[in-house]
Parts: sequence; C-alpha cells; structure tokens
Amino acid sequence: MESPNSEREDEGEEVPVILDISSSTVTSHDKDLNNLYFESNEDDQKLVSQFLDGVINFNDYIDNIKGPEAESENVEENTFLEEIEPVEPLEVVNEAPKPSTSRSYRKSVKKLPPALKGLMGQANLLYAKGEKETAVKICLEIIRQVPTAPEPFLTLTGIYEEMGEEEKSLQMALVAAHLTSTDVDQWIHLAETSERMGQVKQAITCYNKAINLDLQNLDIHRKRAVLLEATGDKKTAIKGYIRLLSSLKPDQGDYIIYLAKFVAEMCHKENDISKASEALDVAIQKCPDLVNLEFVNLQLELCLQLKNFRKAMNLMERFCDLEVESKCEGDKLEIIKAAIPDATEIDIIAKLIVVLIHLDAKKFVPELVQPILNLGPSETGDLFLDIVDAYTEESLHDEAEPLLQRLVGCDEYDLPGVWLKFAENQKVLGHKEEACRAFYKVLEHAPQHSEARLTLASLLVELGRSDEAIGALTQTEHDFVDVALLYKRCLLLREDPARAQELIMVAQVLFSRHSTQIRNKDELTSISIIQRYERKRQVIKNVRKSRQEPELDDDTPAFVSDGPSVLEEWDLFKYVCQLCINLKMYVIFQRLTFTAQLSTIFHVFKFEIDVLSALSAYYNKDCYNGYNIIRTLVAKQTSNVKLWHLFNMIITKSDDARHNRFIMRQLARNSEHPALGILHGNNCLVSGTYKYAMHEYSTIFRRNKHPLIALLLGLTYLQMAAQKFTSKKHQLAVQSVALLAQYKDLRGPEGIQEVHYNLGRSFHHLGLYTPAIFHYKKVLEIRDLPIIKSKPEIFDLTREAAFNLHLIYVQSENYDLARMYLDRELAQKVDNRPTSLLPIWGKKRRKGNEFFVHPLKYFSRLNQV
Repeated sequence: MESPNSEREDEGEEVPVILDISSSTVTSHDKDLNNLYFESNEDDQKLVSQFLDGVINFNDYIDNIKGPEAESENVEENTFLEEIEPVEPLEVVNEAPKPSTSRSYRKSVKKLPPALKGLMGQANLLYAKGEKETAVKICLEIIRQVPTAPEPFLTLTGIYEEMGEEEKSLQMALVAAHLTSTDVDQWIHLAETSERMGQVKQAITCYNKAINLDLQNLDIHRKRAVLLEATGDKKTAIKGYIRLLSSLKPDQGDYIIYLAKFVAEMCHKENDISKASEALDVAIQKCPDLVNLEFVNLQLELCLQLKNFRKAMNLMERFCDLEVESKCEGDKLEIIKAAIPDATEIDIIAKLIVVLIHLDAKKFVPELVQPILNLGPSETGDLFLDIVDAYTEESLHDEAEPLLQRLVGCDEYDLPGVWLKFAENQKVLGHKEEACRAFYKVLEHAPQHSEARLTLASLLVELGRSDEAIGALTQTEHDFVDVALLYKRCLLLREDPARAQELIMVAQVLFSRHSTQIRNKDELTSISIIQRYERKRQVIKNVRKSRQEPELDDDTPAFVSDGPSVLEEWDLFKYVCQLCINLKMYVIFQRLTFTAQLSTIFHVFKFEIDVLSALSAYYNKDCYNGYNIIRTLVAKQTSNVKLWHLFNMIITKSDDARHNRFIMRQLARNSEHPALGILHGNNCLVSGTYKYAMHEYSTIFRRNKHPLIALLLGLTYLQMAAQKFTSKKHQLAVQSVALLAQYKDLRGPEGIQEVHYNLGRSFHHLGLYTPAIFHYKKVLEIRDLPIIKSKPEIFDLTREAAFNLHLIYVQSENYDLARMYLDRELAQKVDNRPTSLLPIWGKKRRKGNEFFVHPLKYFSRLNQV
C-alpha cells in the first residue's frame, strides 16, 4: 500500500512542512527504526551546531566529527619507505592494512531513515519552487538529527550559492565532500576555492584529502607544498613529498630520480641531511639502473656529512667499481685492499680518500692522492680542503700540513678561511710563531673575526708578548664591539698594574652594554632617591623627557657575541672599583657604582652595589646622594655594624642635618638600639644640649658597660664643667675624671696608649698641665703594643702627644723643650700621615683648646679596625 506522501508527490501537490517526525502516520516498526537512526552522538550534534553557527571552522569540524572516513583514520599518513626493505624505514605507528595508491575505495555513507527521506524530498521540492528559506530550515533540522548524512549539506550548498553567500556555500560543500565524495577533482576544486577566498589552512586540508585519494599526483603535492611554505611549515611539505616518493613504483624510474633529487634539495635547504639521504636511498633501491655518477656523488656528499663512512664505501663499491677487501673485528673495520680505476672522476677519488682516512686506512692515501696533487690547488683546492678537514678531524695534523702549505701558497686560495685552518694546524703542532703570523694574515682579510683575535692573543701571552696581545684584542672598527674580546682584553690588562687606568676605561665600555649611562646630577640624585631597581631606569627616562633630551645614547656602540658570565663580570667590577679607590679616581668610582644601579644583570647584587655606591659618594665628597642610599641600608639592616660606621662617616662630612630627624624616627621604633642612641647623643653633644646627651649616654651605659660610652660620658661632663656660667664646676670635673678612669679600666691593656692620650687631652683641656704632661709622656713611652705594630700609621699616637706637649711648653715659654719634642717626634714628613688624625698640622698655631674636637673621630676609627 502506497503512503499518502508518495501520492501527493506524484500528483504535484504542495507538501506541508512537517518538522514533527513522530506523527501518527509512522508505523511502530518505523518508529523503532527511526529511534535507531536518531540516536546520534550528542557530541556530534554539538559540533554541527557550532559549525553552523560559525564557532568552529571546517578543520576543527572534520577533526572531531564521526564521518565515513573514520574507518581509514588509523592509516598512518606519514609512512615513509614502507615498501623498501634494504633501507631503514620509519616506524609505522598502526599496523593497519596499507592503502592502495589510488585510494578509490568505497565509503560507507550514513543513509537517512525513511521518515527523514520524505522530509529531505520536501526540502528539495521547496528549493526547486524558490522557497529557499523554508528549505534551509528543513535541511538544518535534518542535520541536527542526523549530523553525518550528506544530503542536506548538498542541498544547502546549492541554496547558499544561489543566494550569493559564497562562504556558507563553500562550508556546506566541504562537509558534503567530507561525508560522501571520493572525487579528487572535487577536493581540488574546493581547495582552489578556499585558496581564492584567503583560507589557506582550509585549502591545505582539501589538498590533504585529494592526496589521500590520489597519492601519486605530483601536481597536488606541489600545490600543497606551496601553501605550506607560505605558512612557514616546510617540514610538512617535505613529509608529503617523501610520502609520495615512497608510494611510487619502480617502473616510474625517471620520475623517482627527479623527485628524489628535488626532495633531497629541499631537505638540504632545511638542514635535514638525514632526510635528504633517505630520499636518495629510495631512488637507489627502487631503480638502481638509472642511478648515474652525479646521483652517486650527491649521496656520497650526504654520507660524508652524516659521518656514515661505511655506507659511502659500499656505494662506491657498488657504483664506482671500487675494489675493497676488508675484515671486521668486532665493531672495527680493517681495510686490507682498496683500489679504484684510474678513469674515475677526481671528486669520487677525493671522497674515497676522506673515507679511508676516517676508517683508519691512511696507508692507501699517498697513491690515491697523487692525481689531485698533480692538478694543483688552483684547480682542485676544494678537494684539498676536504682532505685537510679529514686529517684534522682524525688529529693527523702532520699529514695535513703539506696540503695546507700548498694551499696558502696559491693566490686563488689566499683566503681567511684557508689561513685560519693553517694557523690552527700550526698551533696544534706547536709552531707558535708561525701560527701567530698566520693569525695575523687572517685578521688582514677578516678583521672582525673575534675567534682569531682571541686565539692570537692567547698565543702571544704564551710567548711573553702581553702588550702585543692587548693590541691584538683592540678593535679598530666602531660599528660594533665584540664582548668576548673586550672581556679578554680586561683580563690581560688586569695582569699589568702599570695599565690600570686603561683597564678602568675599557671596563667601563664593557659594563655600558647593560647599563644606562648617567649624564647629569639630576639623574644621579634620582638614582639615589629611588630604591626599587625596576623603577630606576624609568625615572631616568622621565628625567630625560622633562629635560627634552633623547632617551638613548647616540654614541653607544653595538655589542655582539656572548660575554662572560654574571659572576665573572661582577668579579671584574669589584676589582675595578678597588682599583679606583687605590688610584684615588673617586669620580669614576662613583660613576661606576651609580651606573651599576641601572644594570640589567647586576640587580642580583643589589645590596653590594648600594654599599659601594654609598662608599663612592663618601670618597667623592657627595654626601647628599650618599646619605640617600646609606639611610635605606641601615633602616633595613639595623644590626650591621659596618653600615652604621659608614653612616656615621657620611653624616660627619655632610653639610645638612637631615640625619637628625631620621635618627629620631628610627629611635622611636627601636629605642634600645645602641648605635641610634650613641648617634642621637652625639647630635645633642655637638648642638650643645649636654643634658640630653648625658641622658642618652647614661641609658646606654646602664645596659652596656662599653669603654666608648664611658669616654663620651666623661667628655660630656668635661664640656659642661668648661662652660662659663655653669655652677658646681668642681663636682662636674670630678665626675668627668671618675668616668675617664672607668673608661681606662674598661679599655684594657691593648689600648693603653690611646687611654693615656685621651686622659692627657682631658687634663690639658681643664688646664691641669702637670697630669697632662704625665699622660703625654706615657704615650711616648708606649710603642710596642701589637695593635700599634700592625698599623702604626693609624694607631701610633706619639706624634699627636708630642705636638700637644710642645704646645704646653710653648705656653710656659720653655721653647727649648718644645723644640726638642718637635724635632724628635715630628721629623718625618706629615704628608705621609692620615689627614683625619692631623687636624691642625701645617696650620697656624691655634689659641685655646680647639684641638680637643677630635678624640671621638679617633676612637671611632680605632673601633672600626
């Protein structure tokens, strides 16, 4: 019995749009069948929806959808040399049956169930009548229910094409082809359409489909390779050609030879020598009768590059009439006889010589090399070089020397590369003078050759010609600076103390490659104020922008090659800083350290650079910027005694009083810190507020019975007693003497000379000359203390005591004794003494007691050491 729907179609009546496929007209058997067909994968439905909505492209769609090609997906597309037994093939991942070269197998297409077939016919009828929008809706509904059926996609292709939506039409055609088509021309057409629309990756996918159907079509491979090269994926293009090469039959000999050379050339350009050799092996194995001498020579060249010398010898034995007798002892091959016809091409003979050298059969070389020597280096210089390289690789430098001598004597090969080989060979042979001359010859032709300069410098150092070595490392070109040469030059200059200033200048150039150079005081101040290293460089840019200056330095050279490691360069940096201190080049020292704060590689040594920066600012008398750095350091490391000493030295030379507020703030946070208490007491003592100073010193002295605190307390009482309008002067003086006596007990015998000197000054200050003379004379008697013997220029106080004695005797008009002490103790030039210990030497005689300002400085210095 015919269904009502078929009667309507025959009569040409309009079929209503039926989207509810579970109507009463469908029998129970049909419903069960429909349920079987409609149980499509939810993931497939989701992928189809995403594809139709434009969320994913065609490549993503076919990678995930379950189409009719799912059964063939296990075929490894990249199988290489699968039919060649003698050559080592690539491993095949899946052991599926190998596809035929035509790939014209029949696909299993998913058919529509009967209910949807009628709906599909209704869509085609509506499309024919021009009701395209309704037809599109029906097709989309069918796709959502059976996403792997090709019919709705084919219909949508035509509808969208007529509607002028070329992009959608192409997408539908791609899916339809993926689901049904085995036509190569259709995939090529789709690929060309995709390429015309600018969808290169999609076009490559289409060409892949076409290649799977017709593997031996070279034109498709070429078109795909062009697109792959356009996208930068040359390796995949090469892989496709190799796949094509492996699929060709031996009866296509000329085609195989041509394609093998083409693939080898492509692989060689990509520096894939192994793949190039394997491609040539395919041609040799499939059609050995068509292999000519040129082809063999090309394969031999690749074998030599791959160090596969046994394979090269087998090729020559097979195609070049080489007669070889050999025996194997384990992995070692011993060649007993090696003979080749005289008419053999000279290139083949040269390659045979190289093979024999590498196979430890150099005894056959003298006879074989004679034809090459007869032609001379002007005609066969490249063959000379090949043989020389083989000798040098096997450490046969004596055998290589005659060939190199002939090469460097030939005008055609007066080249830097040849001279370099000759120089390196002479160096290995121990002919250092001859090697130096050869390296100079290299630099004449190629002055930018840094390796030659480094090797030449090393040879000159070994010959004891250090100055000449430094000159060899000096670059005359200003376009670029080789970092390795610069660092090597610094190391050589470091060994010569007489060229210390030159080392400092060269090192500055080396460090400048990773540091921003400081131009003015504004930049210097900005660096000292900003503490975070990542912000310092940005602040410098802002300063230059505000001054309308260019951000980059115009005179900075371009640096090439790799330099030393960070630790090696940091070691050189510290040495140069110490050198600047020794030579009293404090301006350069500060420039070096502050520039290092802008370095991109020295940031790991942040603390050390900060300390060096503060020290350089102190030496260069730039206490403003030095204080900006040191106050941050002591705030972060409050227990570092050396930093507090440096802080004290900087604020002593500073012209402002910013440190007072800083000390007060830090003291509020850490009231028991001894250094902060002493510094605050010193500020009060210098400013004349003796009671505050006495309070700070007393607080610290109760916690720590230190001799320095006892001395400071004694001096505080002494200054209070010396005031004009102070009452109870006697009581204050007695307390001062008592504290000084306690200072003497705490100081111990190792500092007895210092104690007598400070006591003498105290009594001298009070006008008690008799005890003052006693203590000064005690200073003159004590000269054998260990601390004085270690550094007498710092710790010996006999000169200071003698000078103060002469002042007392001059005041009492005893000029003879005064002159005696001056002549006896001050005979040595005062220029050799530290200026901090001689505050009034070389000046006019001062009245009063102004020379009593300095015991604190001395004691501070003594405790530092």
